[in-house]
Amino acid sequence: MVRSTLRIIFFILISLASAEAATFKELVKSQAKITPNISIFIKNLSTNEVIVSYRANKRMIPASNQKIITTLTSLDLLGEDFKFSTYIFLLDKINKKGIYSGDIYIDSRGDPSLSSSKLKDAVNFFKEKDLKVIQGNIIIDNTYFESPEYNKNWKNSWKGSYWAPYISSIAVDNNLYKSGGTFLLTDNPLYLLGVKFRKILRSNGIIFKGNIVLKEIPLRDKLVPFKIIYEINSPSLSNLVYIVNKESDNLYAEHLFKKLSAQYMRTRGSWINSQKITRKFLTEKVKLNSKDFNLDDGSGLSKYNKITTKSIAKLLEYSTKQDYFEVFFNSLPIAGKDGTLLKRFKNKPLYLNLRAKTGYIKGVSSLSGFFKGKDDETYVFSIIVNNYNYSIRSFIDRLLSKIYYY
Repeated sequence: MVRSTLRIIFFILISLASAEAATFKELVKSQAKITPNISIFIKNLSTNEVIVSYRANKRMIPASNQKIITTLTSLDLLGEDFKFSTYIFLLDKINKKGIYSGDIYIDSRGDPSLSSSKLKDAVNFFKEKDLKVIQGNIIIDNTYFESPEYNKNWKNSWKGSYWAPYISSIAVDNNLYKSGGTFLLTDNPLYLLGVKFRKILRSNGIIFKGNIVLKEIPLRDKLVPFKIIYEINSPSLSNLVYIVNKESDNLYAEHLFKKLSAQYMRTRGSWINSQKITRKFLTEKVKLNSKDFNLDDGSGLSKYNKITTKSIAKLLEYSTKQDYFEVFFNSLPIAGKDGTLLKRFKNKPLYLNLRAKTGYIKGVSSLSGFFKGKDDETYVFSIIVNNYNYSIRSFIDRLLSKIYYY
């Protein structure tokens, strides 16, 4: 009698689960009539059950979900404690009158986070060395990242927009300068660095009448043993990744991306070489099929980025098994609380219960991340829609909410 009752309960539960699964499919099919170019993959990581797989092997334009790839590759290869360094140095001694007869050098190594306040700290360092006059030029190394500084696959109409920055071997104050009462984006980040550094030198009483010169600093000059040097370090990679994902910062994302090839190929950081480094990580470590994705940039601005939702979910699942997962997870926007999800998922059960990276460029919307179900089971998901004219936010809310109760 007990066995029979248990069998009945078991079959009822199976039937209910099947009914719920059918509901998910109907919801997806209904949405697909409105936005046919949609791809969805949702998996219960606690049970390994695939809940929804709809066109999950179709390569899609991910928009800013590309930042998931960039930040996880950076964390895996560079490490969460990695810091960018910038070196400001003199090749000779300062004489007793405080006069330095040579050039002052800035060796930039890709830091996206340099600020005017850190340049002031550097100038104070040289003032403490009794520097009063610089008779030479400001020499800024412009070779760490390869040209072009503006990705050839980004729209020309985006130039000048804060979200489509020029990527050189350094960025100071997010590449912004003030003109009147307005902040503008520079198309020459290294020269802007020189202008700001010159202004800080002069405002601190150091006489400088030379020029700002952008060129390669010869290796022999970098190795001079008696130089006076000041090192500026960025925040740790964990902090930079937080900015990339939480704020969807394109400037930081592209600097991380180009840094990969500069660091590991010992060549100028470039989009092409960083594509190679990232592709190797995805295929050899994450075990993605190379046919399932295409890489073009680090931020997701390019429409030549392509990846399947199943691949994104697999990458996210890979991250859960790594030591840096907490850093990555904490960088994802929290539903209804912060970042690019501040105004979304304001209602239960997803409010404060979902962490995901958003993505948007014209005709593309994406959302990928994690949430907990009612039984505290972890779900990984990736949803991307291309070539659409209508918002799919309400659909995503309904679908994920239903899966929460599954």
